[in-house]
Amino acid sequence: MNTRPTLSARAGAWLVAHSGPVLAAAVLLTCALVAPMVWLAPTEAASTDPGGEEFDLRDAVDTRLASATFATAYIAESPTGDLLTPAALAELVANQQALRDADAAGLLAPEGVEPAPLLLVRYDADTGVTYTGLTGLPDAVAAYLALTQGIALADASEVQVKAAVAALLADERTAGLAEQLSVQATRQARVVDGAEVDWWVSPALLVVVLADNEALGGLSRFAGLATSEAGRARERFARTVQSTLRGEQAHYQLWGLAIDQTLAAEEQGRTAGMFITFTVIAALAVVGLSLRSYWATALTAAGIGALMIWLKGLSALVGIKGGIIVDLIVPIAMVSLGVDFAVHAVRRYREERGPAVPPPQALRVGFAGVLGALVLAMASDGIAFLSNVPSGIEAVVHFGTAAGISVLAGLVVLGVAVPLALMRADLLLARAPGPSGRAGLTLALAGGAAATALAGTGVIVLVALSAAGGAGILAASALLTVGAPLVVLARRARRADAPAPGAPAPAPVGAGSGRWEALMAGLVTGPAHRPWLTLAAAAALTALSLVFALRLQATFDVKDFFSPGSDLVVGLDKLDTHVGSRSGEAGIIYMEGALADPGLLRATETFIASLRQNPYVGQEADGSPSVFEQHAAAFVRLVTASPYTRGQVARESGVVLTDEDADGLPDTPEQVRAVFAYISEHGVPASPSAILYTADQVGMALSYDASNPMDVVSIITVGIPGTREQSVIAGAREALRADLAPLAAHPAVTRAGLTGSPFVRDASLTATVRSLRTSIPLAAAGALVLLVLALRSVRLALVTVVPIGLVVVWLYALMELTGLALNFVTATIGAVSIGVGIDYSIHMTERYREELARSGGSLAALERAARGTGVSLLASAGSSVLGFAIMGLAPMPLFATYGTLTALMISLALAAALLVLPALLRIATPRSGGGA
Repeated sequence: MNTRPTLSARAGAWLVAHSGPVLAAAVLLTCALVAPMVWLAPTEAASTDPGGEEFDLRDAVDTRLASATFATAYIAESPTGDLLTPAALAELVANQQALRDADAAGLLAPEGVEPAPLLLVRYDADTGVTYTGLTGLPDAVAAYLALTQGIALADASEVQVKAAVAALLADERTAGLAEQLSVQATRQARVVDGAEVDWWVSPALLVVVLADNEALGGLSRFAGLATSEAGRARERFARTVQSTLRGEQAHYQLWGLAIDQTLAAEEQGRTAGMFITFTVIAALAVVGLSLRSYWATALTAAGIGALMIWLKGLSALVGIKGGIIVDLIVPIAMVSLGVDFAVHAVRRYREERGPAVPPPQALRVGFAGVLGALVLAMASDGIAFLSNVPSGIEAVVHFGTAAGISVLAGLVVLGVAVPLALMRADLLLARAPGPSGRAGLTLALAGGAAATALAGTGVIVLVALSAAGGAGILAASALLTVGAPLVVLARRARRADAPAPGAPAPAPVGAGSGRWEALMAGLVTGPAHRPWLTLAAAAALTALSLVFALRLQATFDVKDFFSPGSDLVVGLDKLDTHVGSRSGEAGIIYMEGALADPGLLRATETFIASLRQNPYVGQEADGSPSVFEQHAAAFVRLVTASPYTRGQVARESGVVLTDEDADGLPDTPEQVRAVFAYISEHGVPASPSAILYTADQVGMALSYDASNPMDVVSIITVGIPGTREQSVIAGAREALRADLAPLAAHPAVTRAGLTGSPFVRDASLTATVRSLRTSIPLAAAGALVLLVLALRSVRLALVTVVPIGLVVVWLYALMELTGLALNFVTATIGAVSIGVGIDYSIHMTERYREELARSGGSLAALERAARGTGVSLLASAGSSVLGFAIMGLAPMPLFATYGTLTALMISLALAAALLVLPALLRIATPRSGGGA
């Protein structure tokens, strides 16, 4: 025999001999870890940014071009199909005024922000109106009717409203208001009172609200999940705006457009928490049924609770940040691994029990047989999860680290402490047996159900709501379902006249002749009778699966994360419906260098004009490319065209602006620098009383420092429709880079590139896939090296790892066939597949080696391994599959998808370990005789 079983036997004997101090240390450490879990919990979420040009330019934009404006957009839709009616427009105007009134009273300020007006005051150059927070077609119609006919919008007839709309959209000064209409808007000529009128019908209207970003925390202009309380406060402000603009919604409905991603994720996570609770409950229920023991169930439930505290406490101590993956996915995944440790350790202990075998002896023998496999499984799990660390993506790195911590905790708590506690409970039961018969069964079932329910509740409260509250529930559960019964047992044992020599042996659950054992023996040995045929079939299935797995793409759609019926998703659906190819998500063209060059300004305008031919750039209602008008060339042209502003620049700088070539731009770089310096400090005035763009607005698109005129930063923002499809972003990137190439090659430009939310998101997903392609081979290689060292056999190590590779290929093929895609959450399934799947293979290989040395034949060894470890694998997999399948019913797609995929993955890992691995083991080892 090799030395590893001897080490396992020695370690097992020591643990049994010192079970009291070991359990006391585990309880004390669990209590101690509550403190860092509660008081050192991370306040920031781990970043999903992998780094790269898009992120560097994004950070440069945030640093050099601070956003003064926090803009939120809303879609108002009429249930009748036409929002351009007196009733709908009047209600919208009234609610907009209610918003301004609430802001003036400081009522829009969210918790944590000083109560004060937050809406920005802006000047609309087209209409010549100064407005607060928002303006648009409803206000314009109301003002037009009051000015031309002296009537209020609420009192106007439909004909009067339609005539007002037609007049406004026909006037070149206000024609831009058409951009607020739905792309489904129509107009037809109608004769009204003898005159022909454009009769506009629009099912929806776009509303944009502008607020003071600095007062709301001065956060990044780029959308995404908030990583700070300031970000959540900004989302709460947007929700308050939405609620006020909705009003009673008598004549329209209104949705915000991606205004509350973080709050929606947290709320839906809490909603899905009930299903996470069911997951834990289902896993524990299967443990109870398979082990047929109240104490095994109650102790495993307490162990899962302790495992979560260890995970959270240790993670806080080492500085692991939070986020969806770390806070929710890791704990859920760890339920499966933890249950596996408990099931294998407890079942092996129960296998060794007999009428004449006392609990300590049974556990010593059981530990000798299983402890080495548990340690090896823990180490291989750790390697699999830590293989994500080189990815460079903080969220993925922290996921791998947190999962690595949790598997170590799972081994200690559920693989060691739970069997030790069960042994001590059995010793007490030997001296003072509990109620028997129907009363005993009823009591056991009720107690097991209580332990399961309390543990499930405590876990979800700890993970999703309150660490302190969850710890309290778990502590109460452990005291009620473990502590109190143990105290009762101890008192009864002390009152017993004479202790029994050994506890009555429980019904055998391991390597025996029961129905499940026989079934498992036939299942495992059947394919192993014809190993080459079995492997040929597995190879053919894997080859076919590989074709589909290689087609799997990385995509991002909010519907993959949020409930389809949520305001967030419905709002984005309405955006697709009513904005369509117009505008779109903001892509940013970044330029840096000596940009005060008239030739560069002309090249910039040529570039913008060329975007009309770019199929990925949105088009406005007039057919022009969707380009935000705030950019350096537009600012300079406005200044050059205004005698008042030219005079202000000359007065401020002493530089007279000339335009001898009549191209609307200054003639020399010195003049452009004078314009840049003036507008950076004073904005772009139209007159002494009207500011077209404030200095803050200019600073969002142009960064100019007179002391360093060679280092100017400017951006151009374009609308890219359809970016919920990742292929659209990839196409837009290539098309925009081609259009940008001549501009980037201009001598004045030292740096140019693309950034913005769509390109940042695409880069993150690309990095996720790249990380996946690196981590899976790294995990497999690391596990192989570990197994070679531990098993001292290259052949056995190889055949133990091979089934896991098959599982990964099968799983990603199923994802492709079922329409699922890779994202930040589903990508972690690859690491979990290796981490969980290799445990099944390790346990089967270890038990096979043990039985091979005893039985002298490979088929006999496989049969014995199947009757023992095979049934344990079935029990542990059954608990996990059932639990995660229940999670697949959760209303939030994030959890439903993860639950379904994890259940599939565990099923595939079990199938590979029970069907494919035995055939490999039989080929790789002698068919008769001794060891491997």
